[in-house]
Amino acid sequence: MNIRIVEISDEKIKYLHTEKILRNLPEWFGNEKALCEYVASDIKLPYWIALSQDDNCIGFISVKIHYGHTGDVYVCGVLPEYHNKGIGKKLITAAEEYLIQNGCKYVIVKTLSEKACYEPYERTRKFFLGVGFEQLITLSEMWDEENPCLIMVKKL
Repeated sequence: MNIRIVEISDEKIKYLHTEKILRNLPEWFGNEKALCEYVASDIKLPYWIALSQDDNCIGFISVKIHYGHTGDVYVCGVLPEYHNKGIGKKLITAAEEYLIQNGCKYVIVKTLSEKACYEPYERTRKFFLGVGFEQLITLSEMWDEENPCLIMVKKL
C-alpha cells in the first residue's frame, strides 16, 4: 500500500481531518464533548496525516512536547478500513522523528487501561506495545474510576 505521510500546519485542514477521522471511530471517540476538545486542541499542535494513493486523508497524529524532553502522542486515529495495514506505525515514525529532532528523549501516550475491560482499547494497547511502548502506570484519578488512564512510555 502506497501511503504518504505529510506534515500539516494549516489549522482549518487539521480541524477537518481530525473531526472526520474521529467521527469514524465512535468506539474510541464516542463522547461528543471529548471529541470536540480533541478537535479544538489538535489544530495548535505538530500534526501529520496519512494520504492514500488517491490523496484522501486516512489517518493523522498530533504530538505535544513537555519539559523540552518528553513527547506526548496527543491523539492518533486511522480510518477503520485501514487498520492493521501499517499506517499507524508510519504516523508514529513521523512523530518520533520530529520529537527526536526537537530534543526529546522519551515519548508517552495515554490510553484506557486494561482495568476498564473494553475491547477496542485492547487493540489500542496492543498497537502501542507493537511499536515499542511499554506500560508505565495506571492512574484512575487522571480521568475517573470508570476510565482509568494507562500511561505508556517509549525511549527514543
